[in-house]
Amino acid sequence: MEAKLFFEFLGKRIKEKREEKGLTIDELSIKCGIRKIYLRKIEAGEAYGLSTTKFLMIADALDTLPSNLVKNWEEFYKTRINGLSLSC
Repeated sequence: MEAKLFFEFLGKRIKEKREEKGLTIDELSIKCGIRKIYLRKIEAGEAYGLSTTKFLMIADALDTLPSNLVKNWEEFYKTRINGLSLSC
């Protein structure tokens, strides 16, 4: 469950940063050398096997530090877990 939430969070952060930079998914694909169909899966939080290498390639293409893409993960996680606990 934690891994699934992490990839959901990471996908959202990558999409936010891409849009902040004014890039389309096609442009990001060209910049980082990752197929756009896989980038869509990443942004949707469905790329559970995202490698460190690909993650670093995306961060580099977005001109950001990898740590900026995972910033606030703990806060997101706590919020989601607390929300799930309340609904059970």
